Amino acid sequence: MTFESAGRSLADFTVELDVYSGPYEWLLALILKDELEIFEVPLRELVDLYAGSRDPEAPNALDRDTDFAGSAAALILLKSRTLSPAVEPDAEGDDAVAVSPEELAERLQEYLKIRRASEDLRARFARAAGHYPSAHVVPPKPGRLRVAEDRVTLAARRAFSRLLEPPVRHLGPITVTLQELAGLIRTSLLRGPVSYEELTRNMDRLRSAVAFAAVLSLAQEGSVKLVQPEPLGALTLEPLETPG
Repeated sequence: MTFESAGRSLADFTVELDVYSGPYEWLLALILKDELEIFEVPLRELVDLYAGSRDPEAPNALDRDTDFAGSAAALILLKSRTLSPAVEPDAEGDDAVAVSPEELAERLQEYLKIRRASEDLRARFARAAGHYPSAHVVPPKPGRLRVAEDRVTLAARRAFSRLLEPPVRHLGPITVTLQELAGLIRTSLLRGPVSYEELTRNMDRLRSAVAFAAVLSLAQEGSVKLVQPEPLGALTLEPLETPG
């Protein structure tokens, strides 16, 4: 690494750093001779010093800018290579492979990520200073379930006194009585046996249900005989009373 681009145009440029104070050219010489670690040179501060001392109207302004840009780029490259891991020569003794600019930029980005992560961890450790985790577990506290007897009695009384009423919303108003349908069935039986289907053909569901109850009532009192040849088959009503 050389700084050949830094000509005498920067002879009047002096720097004031924490690690060095004097001509800029001497600073470059110390770095080349390894008498000053590149890590200790703040490049950003160095650029700020040059920008502060720059005179755009000077006759050699362009030469100074060119020389400083070249030397600053060389310092950046030297510092970046120093920060990146060294490439070991292979087993056959060949020289180390030069790192490409793209690979060098990638390594620098990884370095910046690790450095920022370490700074964040350092800040977190500083905030948590004096606080330590504890493995002590608080045991559960023994206790008793307290229930007031009067409240239990009241709840049981309410639960067991509740009346369960069957739902009747599907039922309509009563429009016919059991006696009326029993009289209708007796009138139909005067003409002889009649099937239950024929008897309730023009009735709605409610009247059919009441008619069935009337048929059972007439069969119980011995006024009609129910004939059903097979389970769930046709039901026929036969009169047992002698027509008058």
